[in-house]
Order: sequence, then structure tokens, then C-alpha cells
Amino acid sequence: MIGDEKSYVEDIVEKPKKQSPRTIIGILITLILGLLKFSKLAVIAKFLLTLLKASKFAGTFLSMGLTIILYAQIYGWLFAIGFVGVIFVHEMGHYVTSTKIGLDVSAPTFIPFLGAFIRMKSIPKSVREEAIVAIGGPAAGAFITLVCIGLYSITGTPFWAGLAYISALINVFNLLPFGFLDGGRISKAISPFIWIIGLILAIILIWKLHAYILLLIVFFGILEIISMYRNKAQTALYLSVEPIFRFQIGVSYLFLLVLLVGLMMYSLDISTAFTDSLRDMR
Repeated sequence: MIGDEKSYVEDIVEKPKKQSPRTIIGILITLILGLLKFSKLAVIAKFLLTLLKASKFAGTFLSMGLTIILYAQIYGWLFAIGFVGVIFVHEMGHYVTSTKIGLDVSAPTFIPFLGAFIRMKSIPKSVREEAIVAIGGPAAGAFITLVCIGLYSITGTPFWAGLAYISALINVFNLLPFGFLDGGRISKAISPFIWIIGLILAIILIWKLHAYILLLIVFFGILEIISMYRNKAQTALYLSVEPIFRFQIGVSYLFLLVLLVGLMMYSLDISTAFTDSLRDMR
């Protein structure tokens, strides 16, 4: 049988034909032109593949690169890189705080037009751990917002003021005290009843600003409330935390919220003032 199969394969497979020098040169020219045409994408792809082999952040770099490319088609490369950059810093805040308290988490993963997340491989043992992980993101977000404002002060480039505003806005949104948002995880350690305020705010934002992404957050938040109510004993144990920590996380939450709102208003003011000055010069 083996001999028959071999002869059958030899019959149906033709020996490769020799290419003439002209044909080979033509193929090479075509390939070179193709590479020149897509040189930018080739460089980006090569860079991403190098990072892909580097570390556990391979998926992060790959998803970041894809997100940047997609955003760049709509908003331009500069904004795409800056926008993805501030989200990356926010997520790294979660990653660092998670590893500091001994939780096993994945590196950040980006989902174009939805944001980014880190996946919990080990579940927090208490609301204390959950709050520490949650506050790391906005804390890192406040830091990068200050960096952007500092770069605006040094360079006078309005891009940095605009990026500071976007960074502050993203982090303020995440501090909404409800559901799986950072503010929901932090406020749960202060008092679960703060979620009532968060739910009201979410409904107002959906109604007034048409922030329909909050519908998903409201839905899962209500499911979590139902789950906590059904498992009262486990919930009470999970929510048990020292009064001093309640105070510390509460002060930290309010400080971050006030700081980020202030930075958001300031960055909007300086970017608007710059735009107005250009309009007056015309």
C-alpha cells in the first residue's frame, strides 16, 4: 500500500518549473513595491510581534496596537496613541495594586471602543482587597492627568490639555459609585448603601446625557444587589472591614473624586481659553 500511495503522489504532483531570471526579478520588484506601500503597517506589525514574544504583556501590547490602529482611522494617530496610553496607565494602576496585595491577575487587555480590563485569576477575599484594587486605577489616572497638564505647561501644546481633560473624564466616570465600576467597588467598602446614590446618578446620566453604556452597568449592578441580598450571611462576612480602613478608603475616594473633577474643569478651561485666543487672533 505504501508503494502504491507513493507512486500515486508522484503521478499527481508536478515537479516545480524553473523560473526565468526575468520572472524572478518581476516578483521581487512586486514584493518591494508592496512593502513600500504598506511600510508603516509593516513596521507597526514587526514592533508588535517583537513585543508579543517579550513577556506576559504580549496580549496587552497586541490588543493595544489593534486598538490604536482602529482609533487612528477615525481620530488620527496622535490622539489614538494618547487616548490608549492614558487608559493603559489606569489599568496598570489596577494591576500593580492587585499584585501588591497578592492577587493573581492578568495583564491589561484592550477591547476597541469599549475600554480595557484586567482579569482576576484569584478572587478577592474581602471587600477590603476589592477596594484597594479598584482605587489603584483612578489613582494612576490622576497621576497621568497631572503629567499631561505638566506637559501642556512646558510645551504650550493644546493636545496635552485636551488629553488631560479626556483622562480626567474617564477616571471621574469610573468613580461613579455603582456596579462593577471602580467607584462601585470602593464605595462598597465604605457603605453598600452608597450604591443607591450611584444608581440614581447613573439613571440621570442615561436620561440627560444618553450615556447608554451605563445601562449595562445598571443591569449587572442590580444583579449583584440581588445576589448579595440572597446570600446575606456570606455578604455580611465579605463586607466586614475595620472602621479605620472604612475611613481611610472613604477619604481617599473623596480626595480622588475632588482632584479629578478639579483637573477636568481646569484642563477644559485651558483648552477652551487656547481655542478662544486663536479665534480672537483671526
